[in-house]
Amino acid sequence: MNRGLILNLVSNLAFFVSGYAIHFFLGGFATPAGYGVVGTVITVLDIEYLFVSNGARQSLSRTLSSGRYDPRDVVVKTLAVQTGIVAVFVAVDVLGAPVFGRVLGDRSLDLYMRLAAFLVPANGLYVVMLGINDGLKCFGRSALLSTLYPLVKLGTIPLIIFVFPDRPVIGVEFGYCASMILVILLGTAMLAPHLIAMRRRGGKGKAAASHSRIGWREAAHGTISFSLFFIMASLVLSADTLVVKANLPDAMSGFYTGAMNFGKTTYYLLQAFAVIILPVVSGLIGERRRVEALGKARDLVLLAVVFILPMAVSISATSVNLLSSFYSRQFAVAAPALSCLALSSFFMGATVVLNMVLNAERDTHFSDILSAVSLPVVVAAFVVAARFGGITAVAATSMGATFLTMLVSYMQVRRRFGDVMSRAAWVAVGVNVVLWIVMAALAPILPIRNFIVLVLVYMLEYMVYLAVLAAMGVLSPAWVRAFAAGLGRGGAAGGSRSRGVGTASAAAGMDGGVR
Repeated sequence: MNRGLILNLVSNLAFFVSGYAIHFFLGGFATPAGYGVVGTVITVLDIEYLFVSNGARQSLSRTLSSGRYDPRDVVVKTLAVQTGIVAVFVAVDVLGAPVFGRVLGDRSLDLYMRLAAFLVPANGLYVVMLGINDGLKCFGRSALLSTLYPLVKLGTIPLIIFVFPDRPVIGVEFGYCASMILVILLGTAMLAPHLIAMRRRGGKGKAAASHSRIGWREAAHGTISFSLFFIMASLVLSADTLVVKANLPDAMSGFYTGAMNFGKTTYYLLQAFAVIILPVVSGLIGERRRVEALGKARDLVLLAVVFILPMAVSISATSVNLLSSFYSRQFAVAAPALSCLALSSFFMGATVVLNMVLNAERDTHFSDILSAVSLPVVVAAFVVAARFGGITAVAATSMGATFLTMLVSYMQVRRRFGDVMSRAAWVAVGVNVVLWIVMAALAPILPIRNFIVLVLVYMLEYMVYLAVLAAMGVLSPAWVRAFAAGLGRGGAAGGSRSRGVGTASAAAGMDGGVR
């Protein structure tokens, strides 16, 4: 489990680092208004990706790891459901392109939305491969593919410079699609031996998995339910950009896109935890090891709070410095928005992780209700905030909405599954509150022109933060040894008897030091 988590964190780091490189280039290559068009198209694609991506991936991950059904049947039926969802979004992009242009006040979006339709099928197949690897607990292979895609995607930059200098949006779309196709070809070759092995095994293996076939209704419900939940997460984190584009001047859309670019950092990192926690907890529950499943969930939540939350806190407290040094001084107008968006993304990432714990038991009722209630309320709140308070009000609304979804999800997990917040996790939360105050006080003297120097300051601050946690006993030597041992055992043993950073080691190492 530990190695799988690290590898998935690396893949997510590669994803947003490559994204930053592309955004850094586009922010200087295009005008703020042109950059706003790029941000709008990418936002629409993000919404479609999360609807197409996470439903099939998480459904395959949970169902395959539980060992209840014939894996071949699960893959075939989930792929069929995925094909139907992809077809819907292709039709929306092609037929609804003029509507996007009219609603968002920019008719140039017509062509871009039609071209975006080609990315949807590629992404749909790409994430099915990731879901199969996750369900087989081949986290290393899944992380490898997830790492290669953003690295290959960096080829978008020279593509725009030399081929599409006057149409950077088309360059972005072409580069993203070509990168995804290359990774799909590689992933198919890597996955082929496992698919052949599934076919040869036939009736061998676990009795429940070898003879039981998953029903079409259950396959569709699992995929669609996860999709609805992740589309809620996507809209809360992305619909605000569309609302800003439709209701505020084009330049403000570009500034808000810059803030959103950094704001989503921790959400991407927390996706690594969501990818791991679902198959690991689902596998343990399937083996009737509920206590150990809760222990694994507590371990992962603790890791998220200790290592990911300070990133959100630092970005939030020093938003002026970050935007000014990365883009230019004129982007400082979006600093208050970034202060809110940085925390909003962490809250939504935590909401996703908590709901993956709930959904590990194959009961998605709470997530379905949360999605159905959140979608209309949040979008309406964004529109009102944009018209009466500008980009800062929109970002503050996003932060409030995500905090509420996180709080409600935590209460539900605690009621139904158990408390995933250990005492050490609460101590880490308190330390992060102090960290925000300190970094906000230091912000006026931190660099605003040199991004590299600012990054070095962040690294120093992060090391001091970890040293404080170690001095308080939250990061004890026993925990470090247990985590290192888990790395040595590998990442595919989420449901094995090897505990890695399991219940006992975490209690002795990270929680036991805070008494």
